[in-house]
Amino acid sequence: MKNTMIASAVIATLFGGYAAVDALDAAAPDVRAVVEAARSSVASALPAHCEVPCGIYDDHAEVEGMRLDAMTMRKASAQITALSGKVDASSLNTIARWAMVKEEHGRKLQHTVAWYFVAQRVKAPAGADIAAREGYHRQLAAFHRITVAAMKAAQNLDPAATDELLAAIDAVAPWYPAKQADAGLQEGRHLATEDVWRTSPGG
Repeated sequence: MKNTMIASAVIATLFGGYAAVDALDAAAPDVRAVVEAARSSVASALPAHCEVPCGIYDDHAEVEGMRLDAMTMRKASAQITALSGKVDASSLNTIARWAMVKEEHGRKLQHTVAWYFVAQRVKAPAGADIAAREGYHRQLAAFHRITVAAMKAAQNLDPAATDELLAAIDAVAPWYPAKQADAGLQEGRHLATEDVWRTSPGG
């Protein structure tokens, strides 16, 4: 009796499995369409660099993005200054929105410095080479200058604050010149969406 029950359970499981496989096969075109749509959405949303070891970087684009953030902060400061003499509700609302824009772009800049450049692109020398160590310290100091300048540009309306921020960005720009797009980018798709991974992080 016990063996009969076990055999029945096994048969039921097998038939259930086959039924599930048949159902998946019938739905496969729809499932594939959903997966492709998700892949495309993720590919368009992902930035062109990552902390996982895919090795896709565009340093020059990141520098240009920081410059755009700084220019946005400069414009926000100018707009706040222009509206500062007005006390109507619309002007006060716009001033508040420009202030939030300044904060947003200042934090974005600091995030780019910390997460992209310092964490991934600035490499500490492995050996005891004094010149290499000094170069490393110069890089850290240059990116620290950008971080502090972004903070001060967010806090101040003085154009000199954003001038200093742009100067700090310009100081690191020559280290990251424009170059041909990374060969890992195919038709705008991120390697992660193709399940292709490199074995070592960084570039």
